[in-house]
Amino acid sequence: MQKLGKGIMYALIVIVSLFIMIPLLFTVIGSFANYWGSSLFASGWTLKWYREVFHYYGATILFTLVIAVSTVIINVLLGTMTAYQFSKTNSRWMMIMEEILTLPIAVPGVAIALALIQTYAPLREAGWLILLGHVIVTFPLIFRTVLGTLRTKNFKALDESAATLGAGPFYRFFYVILPSIKSAVLSGAMLVFLLSLGEFNMTFFLYTPLKVTLPVGLYEAYSSLRIEIGSAYTVVFLVIAVPLMFILHKLNQSSTYTRGGG
Repeated sequence: MQKLGKGIMYALIVIVSLFIMIPLLFTVIGSFANYWGSSLFASGWTLKWYREVFHYYGATILFTLVIAVSTVIINVLLGTMTAYQFSKTNSRWMMIMEEILTLPIAVPGVAIALALIQTYAPLREAGWLILLGHVIVTFPLIFRTVLGTLRTKNFKALDESAATLGAGPFYRFFYVILPSIKSAVLSGAMLVFLLSLGEFNMTFFLYTPLKVTLPVGLYEAYSSLRIEIGSAYTVVFLVIAVPLMFILHKLNQSSTYTRGGG
């Protein structure tokens, strides 16, 4: 009976995996087809769609990476330092603030985009609103990740011990606390990068013709019925995202992180 249960469980895992993987596999194969019609390779295979992706969307890919990396840098600094301050107090007001800072992840991207446009309209043309929106939406990811790690161990005592030895706030943060939670910070940074890389709902309302991100460009490629280019575009996106997801998985499995971020 136990073997039967295991067999059913493995069968379900295989079915669900195939259900997810098969569409992606067809997309990868379709990116090499000369024409994606009733038969994928009836008119041969080609690499020209990849050349067209980098020719027409090279600037888009570069802009997306700049936005994602900038978002990570800003949120690593803001999110980690904010979590550090929150971990040192149990004030009721700080608990309320903690919930407010987590709100952006629950608010629809459309609502955030419209609020940003109404408030900071002059920043839209140069693409700054996209960066600002990505920082706001991804901030809770690193904030919650680091704060959770700081609360698993008695970092407050470590911080107070360093303070009694004469270490200032910045020295304690950068040379005592940060090295102890580096796995959590790196894990949060990866999450921020991945979410920023694939963010579409909010960015769709913030982009301009000259400032387009990779998911918006992907939508335009598919909506203009350029399925082969859209498929090649998707593969480029996966080539960037999948290795990062693998690294994130390894980080979450690391014994250092599971033992409390030491």
